[in-house]
Formats: sequence, structure tokens, C-alpha cells
Amino acid sequence: MTKKILITIFVVLMMAALLFLGCNEDNSASVSDETQTDEENAPQESEETDDIEEEEAEAEEAETDADGEQDAEETEETEAEIEEEVLIEEGEVTFMTEDNIELSGTIFGGGNKWVILSHMSPTDQTSWFEFAEMIILEEEGYSVLTYDFRGYGKSGGTQDVSKTVIDLTAALEYIEQYDPELIYLMGASMGGTASIVVAYESFRTLDGVISFSGPGEFEGVSAIDVIGDLVPAKLFIASQGDGDNAQAATEMFEKSMEPKWLEILDGSSHGTFIFEQEPENAKRVEELVLNFLY
Repeated sequence: MTKKILITIFVVLMMAALLFLGCNEDNSASVSDETQTDEENAPQESEETDDIEEEEAEAEEAETDADGEQDAEETEETEAEIEEEVLIEEGEVTFMTEDNIELSGTIFGGGNKWVILSHMSPTDQTSWFEFAEMIILEEEGYSVLTYDFRGYGKSGGTQDVSKTVIDLTAALEYIEQYDPELIYLMGASMGGTASIVVAYESFRTLDGVISFSGPGEFEGVSAIDVIGDLVPAKLFIASQGDGDNAQAATEMFEKSMEPKWLEILDGSSHGTFIFEQEPENAKRVEELVLNFLY
């Protein structure tokens, strides 16, 4: 009996040992399989990471190149704009009014401080040519634009004093392409009246306006109505014997705000006729204008 029990115990122990050894082999095989799987997946994951990093680097490089090309294009455009802004050529020019009338003008000088000269009736822009030459010779850095009102000289259209404000505004807009540093308006007779009105209505603040024998009101264009609110510096010039123009100059001077100056000349010449008829007074006008341009 005892012998049978011992044999039974021995058999049980042997079976337990075999079961234990079998489980260890399975676990080892499982660990080995998992290790092999990890080793097989590792290179693939590494290759995928390398591919992603390479694609990101290429994208960054392409973006950098695109930014560089854009910066280069913007630099070229800026340089072209700067070159265009400072390019001022002397000689004849044309420009259009808002109602599609082509006006003829002439540029003197090459500076970026501007004087626009508006003529009187019945003359045209040529009445200002010698005066324009004087300005650019005496004042460094200035350019002068003369032009013909519609229907005068080489400009198109028909004469219409009521449109002088439109014509002068077109001249002012034309020189804006040069990004002017300073702008002065000077006009004789109807040109003086128009200069005051345009200086008041201007889309930009001007630096000064000169009325030379300019009436307070001329065929519907009224300087006297706006002179009290005109901010830029003002110079009024007229001859004592020139009809009502000395009185008009004095009245506008009295109604206007500072800074302002008034000069009533001896003599009777009207506007730019003074350059031909009264040389001494003409020299005084030149002195007054040169002192006014600051």
C-alpha cells in the first residue's frame, strides 16, 4: 500500500515538472517572437520618420525659396517706384482733366519743390517762361510747371473761365506723381483767382499761394468766399492803377488769416504784362516771390 502511494506521488511530481517546463518554453518562444517583431518594425518606423523629416525639410526649403523670391520681387518693385518718383524731365508734358480735356504744360528744373504758374487772359503759359527760368536759377531744388488753360495755347477744349479750377486741379494732380516736397501756386489775374480756390479745395495741404492781380471773383470763380478759411501762406500783389485789383488784393489780405503779405506796386500794369511794361516793378515782383518761397 505504501509503495503504491509513493509511486502515485512520484508520477504526480513528474507530470507537474513536465507541465512547468512546457510553460517556460511557451513563454520564451512568445518573448522571442515579440522581440523579433519589434526588431522587424523598428527599421520600418525609422524609415518612415526619416521620410517625414526629409519632406518637412524640403517643404521648409521650398517656403524659404518662395519667400526669398517674393522679397526680391518686392525689392525690385520698390526700387522701380523710387526711381519713377524722382524722375523729373524738363520739357513739354500733357495731362488730362477730370472731364477729359488734354492740357499742355512745360516743366522747368529738376528739383522736388514745385511752383505751378497759372496764366491770365488773353495770354497763355508762354507769358510765364522767363519768370519760370528765373525761379529755377535763383532757387536751388525747385521745379516749375506752366500750363495752358483749356482753349488757350496748345491745350484742347474751348475757353471757359468757370473751368479754370478744374484745369489747375489737374495740373496739381499731375505733379503728385513726383511726390513733391513743397508745392506753391501762383497765378496772374484769373489764374490768381483760380489758385486761391484750388489751394482751399486741394486734396492736400499746400505750402503757399500767390495772387498776382487776381480779382476777388471772376466769372463765377470766387476767391473772396474762401479766402478767410485758407490755411497756407498767402501773398497778394497788385498795381495801384490796375482797375479794382489793388482793392481786391487789399480786401482779401484783410479777410485772410496769418501768415499773409500784401504788396501794392506803383504803376498800372496788369499781371504778367508787368514783365514787359514795368521792368522796375517786375524786379520787385521777382524779389517778393523768391522771398516767399521758403
